[in-house]
Amino acid sequence: MARMLVVDDSDYLAKATKQFLETNGHEVLALGKDGNEGVDFYKKYHPDLTLLDITMPNKDGRDCLSEILAYDENARVLVVSAVRDSDIIMECLETGAKGYVEKPLKFRDEEFCQNFRETIQSALED
Repeated sequence: MARMLVVDDSDYLAKATKQFLETNGHEVLALGKDGNEGVDFYKKYHPDLTLLDITMPNKDGRDCLSEILAYDENARVLVVSAVRDSDIIMECLETGAKGYVEKPLKFRDEEFCQNFRETIQSALED
């Protein structure tokens, strides 16, 4: 079981992701609504993995990712976003994200769920 942080400005997606993670044996420590909360919650909880959206108000996921990694260079962050701009995705991966999962999250699709579980496991082991 891993301890996780979910940072997404969509309450619906954050709660659905939390339910998926908990159903798969993980503990969700907090749900952040923007990059500011993402950084604050990371510093407070030191999760094993942070699932981070890119497009959010106040502080976006790219800035949040950079701040988390500046605070803890060993942080494991998985980007979960609808952003399809390959330059932005590559920037996140080059900054230190452990992977990218494209929204929409299809929790009713078993193939998607299996791939998501594998991506999470890979991010935890990296």
